[in-house]
Formats: sequence, structure tokens, C-alpha cells
Amino acid sequence: MKLNELKIDFIGKSKILFPVSCVLVAISILLVIFKSFNFGIDFAGGTEIQIKADGVTQQQVREVMGQFGANDIQQFEGKQNEYLVRFKNISMVDDATINAFLNAAKAKFSDAKMLKTHFDSQVGDRVEIWFDKEISEEAMNALIAETKLPVIEKDAIKYNKVGDRHIYKLMLKGMTNEIVNAIDKINTEAKADLVRVELVGPKVGQQLKLSAIMAVFYALIAILVYIAFRFNFMFAPGAVLALFHDVMIALGIWSLFGFSFDLTVVAALLTIVGYSINDTIVIFDRIRENMKDPNKGATLADKMNTSLNETLQRTFLTSITTLFSVLALLIFGGEIISGFAGVMCIGVVVGTYSSLFIASPITLYIERYMNKKRGNAA
Repeated sequence: MKLNELKIDFIGKSKILFPVSCVLVAISILLVIFKSFNFGIDFAGGTEIQIKADGVTQQQVREVMGQFGANDIQQFEGKQNEYLVRFKNISMVDDATINAFLNAAKAKFSDAKMLKTHFDSQVGDRVEIWFDKEISEEAMNALIAETKLPVIEKDAIKYNKVGDRHIYKLMLKGMTNEIVNAIDKINTEAKADLVRVELVGPKVGQQLKLSAIMAVFYALIAILVYIAFRFNFMFAPGAVLALFHDVMIALGIWSLFGFSFDLTVVAALLTIVGYSINDTIVIFDRIRENMKDPNKGATLADKMNTSLNETLQRTFLTSITTLFSVLALLIFGGEIISGFAGVMCIGVVVGTYSSLFIASPITLYIERYMNKKRGNAA
């Protein structure tokens, strides 16, 4: 027997499954609010480097990375000497260290007026100090050594005079270069190469987080409007609530297991929205056709069951082939796209389920409510 010849009572089964879905969505919302996510560099800010380290052991690499404050070290599968390392910081120094140095400089050079100071923790590569007159660079070097400010070894101080302003730029050590040097110094055969470096400041991370939320929100609003025009308003809430269900379940699972949440995950969520709505539209299209055919069922619930069964083969084949594709990405795609593939695996399964058991039943409940309201009005 073919799948589209089955007579499954999807609407009847939804009476049991719909409350279960509501509970799962509620749990997901609580997880997102109270447990939150393991935000990656994209949203939390920090440094992510992919480094190849030959001639050193894994333990030696971990010891070096630990000295620089690494909070996540992963070895690439199949690549013995290649690592993905994440740091919460993007600079060798923090604001507290810089403020302590600036206070010491103000006290040491009290005969000169400090006009302006600047240190951008989003970049962290230099400190600028403006004085109203020239000061001794030798005294500045002595203060740097005294406060142990991590400046570069050569030409650490860059001086420039603009009008009556004497500007001193103190060039700080770059964390990535220091990591490479530290690994190279372990033994004469050690050699480290930076494959990839990503730097994201915390302010940029917060902005990206807001943009990601708004992207998903706008996608749902656009779909609500599209379904309302394509079919009618009765169909739109069911489609959007089913999409909200899919996104929240995926987010809940991601939060529960503490997987890294980055921009690839957001891309996967938007892809889930597109995939799931495509499946739902095919079913809605068949329901709309069958609503005009008296042979497809006596009631709207019967017509929906008929439509869901008629499109079941198409739904199943589409879902299973898509799932095989994203599983291949998850298994063989590597660390970079593992987040995207993982969310897509969840989304394909949950999206197929919601198209069958969530979107159409909600539409039926809305229709019954509207009919009841019309009856009361009459």
C-alpha cells in the first residue's frame, strides 16, 4: 500500500499530540529564558582561532592556550595537530589593567596635564595618551616595565605632535602572535601556523544578537502576511504558530544540551522556517482544493485528513531525503558547519511533525471558533 492510500486520522491524533507540543514549547521557552545559550564568539564576543601546531603534544598546546585564558579547545577530527580555540577576550589586557596604568602615568607625570586617554577594549591593540607638553620616553618605558603593561618588543611607543598636543601611542602585544611565539618556543621543532582568526567585540556581539532575533521575528511576520493573502486569514495563524513551535523546540534542545550558538545556528533556524512553511503550503493548497470537492469528506476535519493523507507520500519523501542530506553534513561537514547541520536535523523532523499535527488542526480550531462566533452573532 502506498503512503497516500493510508487513512490516518491526523486530526484525531492531534487532540493528544497538540497538548504535548504545548508542554514542550513551554519547557523550551523556560530553558531559553533561564538557562539561555552557550553563545559563540559571534554573540558573546572574543577571539576564535584555528591553529595548526606541529612538533608539540596536545597537552602542551592546552597548557599554552590555558595561559592566555582559553575557555574552549577542540581538536579537529582527522587532523591530529589542528585545533579550534575560543577565548572570551580579544586583547592581552582589560580595562582594569589599562586604568591602573593610566592612574600611575597621571601620578608619575604630574607636571604635565593629561588632556585625553583612549583605549578601545573592542580592539585592544593600543593605548593613547595626550599631554599638553612633551614627556620623557625613557620615563614612560620605565613605567611600562614597572606596571608590566604587555607592549610589543620594538617601537612600543609612537610619538606624534599635533599643535600643542603631544600624543603617545603605546602599542600592545597581539594575543594571536604571542600564542604562536609561545608554541614555537616549546622546542626547536615546534611550528605553529594560524589558519583562521576571528575577532568580535562584545558590543558587536550584542548587536548581532538583536539582529538575529529580529531576523526570525520579521520572517514569521512576513509569512503570516503571505499566507493570509495566498489563502485566507483562517490559514495564517496555524502556519505561523507551527513555525514558532519548530523554532522554539529547536532552541530548547540547543539550550538544554549547551551546544554552541552562533550565526550558523541562526541561519539554520531561518532555513527551518523556509523548509517547514513550504511543506505546510503544499498541504494547505490540497486542503483548499478539497474543500470544494464534496467527495473528499463531509466535514472540514474529514477534508483535512484526506488532504494530509494524499500529501503524505510527498511529505515523507521530501523529509527523508532532506534529512539524509543534513545528516551527511553533520557527519562529514566538520566543526565549522556542525551547528547548522545539527539544527537542521532537528528542524526537518520537528517541521514535518508540525505540518501534519499542528498547522492544520489549529486552522480547524480557528474555523470552528469563527463559525461558533457567527452563530452566536446570528
